[in-house]
Amino acid sequence: MNRFAIFDLDDTLVDSSGAVDRWFMELAEQRNLGAAGLDYLRAEQRRPVSPRESFQAIIDRFGFSESPDELRGIFLDRVPRLSRTFDGVLDDLRKLRARGWRTALLTNGTEADQQPKMRDGLADLFDVVCFADDEPTRKPDPEIFRLVAEHADTGLDGAWMIGDSLEHDIAGGAAVGMETIWISGGRTLQDGEPVPGRVVTSVAEAFPLLHAAG
Repeated sequence: MNRFAIFDLDDTLVDSSGAVDRWFMELAEQRNLGAAGLDYLRAEQRRPVSPRESFQAIIDRFGFSESPDELRGIFLDRVPRLSRTFDGVLDDLRKLRARGWRTALLTNGTEADQQPKMRDGLADLFDVVCFADDEPTRKPDPEIFRLVAEHADTGLDGAWMIGDSLEHDIAGGAAVGMETIWISGGRTLQDGEPVPGRVVTSVAEAFPLLHAAG
């Protein structure tokens, strides 16, 4: 049994989607965009384009004076302040480590973007913290998983990957021999999607599975 668990950050340990939505509500209120404006912001978030394109679309729609980079700067400042670690995560990580588990955090994104979300000592509960966008490759590339394991001085065979992304976390972890737990958030698997080893609604339900395995 390999007592090594790699966790995703956004919408796995930290309520990032909720924080983004809270920023949309804040922005809509501050700039008098109304309910229709808030609906537009939420729809724009789901559009499969780059962040720069999305911020430019928002600027064009509402006539904001900021550039895309300036609006992104506001976003990056506010969203971490509006994010929060899911209830129980800190204690659950401490208990896991007390039972001899090694833990790692692997998140796509830069340290500058992701570090502010890691409050209340969250970063201290990992043997390794990897911000993949600061590395040569990112999830789901097998090399980024191997890099994390190397830094943790362990292997990946039989280790665990816990995350909310079927493509990045589940398929990526399975490709390097890891057991996988998908944080579904209430979603259901669709035909053709990567199949996780375990499915839970929230990360709170993942920890008992790890304890039982270890």
